[in-house]
Amino acid sequence: AKYVHGELEEVKRLLKKNKRVYVSVAPSFVSSFGIEDFEVMRTALKRLGFFDAEETALGAAAVTEKYEELLNSGKYRNLISSACPAVNRLIEIYYPKALPFLAPVDTPMVAHAKMIKKRDKDAVVLFVGPCIAKKREARESVLIENVLTFEELAGIIEGKDLDIDLLEVDENEAALCSASAAGRGFAQSGGVANAVANKIKEWHPDMEVKIASAQGLADCKKLLMLAKAGKYNGYLLEGMGCPGGCIGGAGTIADPVRTAAVLNKYVKDAEFTDPEQSAFMSNIHMLKDDPNFEV
Repeated sequence: AKYVHGELEEVKRLLKKNKRVYVSVAPSFVSSFGIEDFEVMRTALKRLGFFDAEETALGAAAVTEKYEELLNSGKYRNLISSACPAVNRLIEIYYPKALPFLAPVDTPMVAHAKMIKKRDKDAVVLFVGPCIAKKREARESVLIENVLTFEELAGIIEGKDLDIDLLEVDENEAALCSASAAGRGFAQSGGVANAVANKIKEWHPDMEVKIASAQGLADCKKLLMLAKAGKYNGYLLEGMGCPGGCIGGAGTIADPVRTAAVLNKYVKDAEFTDPEQSAFMSNIHMLKDDPNFEV
């Protein structure tokens, strides 16, 4: 039998050590916690004892550029997105012959953790989101100390009797932690491929970007089998293990259909569409120029 490793007690012990714990928060928090502004979420997490919090979507900027580089290299007959750890695991175990086509690119969570640790060598990174597969990914990456599902975080908030609706935020800091619409869209099925396609169309208007997406492991298997049979050639193949994408993860506390609608609004409300417009972009380019940094 399989079970989900709960990390509440580990996180509580971590917070007592007074370390600089940064929280990387998945985009679909907007539905699970009824929050429309990330700064409110950030304030809540800091009130709970975390040092700081940022949107995981910030890591999507570096990831998007890496996909563009790989597709433009012409080295891949097809390129399979590596954004979903559940699909990555599926390929490793059941479709090992597809591994050469799996993009050698970090997930946004891991890329974001690298960004944080590059800026703050004493940082301890914790991820919060709806995905239970992230727990295994975090352990294997050794960059993320713990992973909490939204359900687990809700338990901490309730235990501290914290009323999110009454929190006052510092509006002067809001712009510093805002992610792009493209980055926030990674949480939905098709989000990775669309962000990459839009970036390629911007930089290479004459380059055709062919996309095939699947959501849910059953459909992901079909996608891989069709690729094996030669149905796709020159495609970016995106598979998301959960129906609807990350928003349908087992650790969510909101209906995925409602989450999709709320997330769409959150994406549209982003101050900018392109990750290049992010206040973090200079930091991202600095990392990309570092020979010891690779996403």
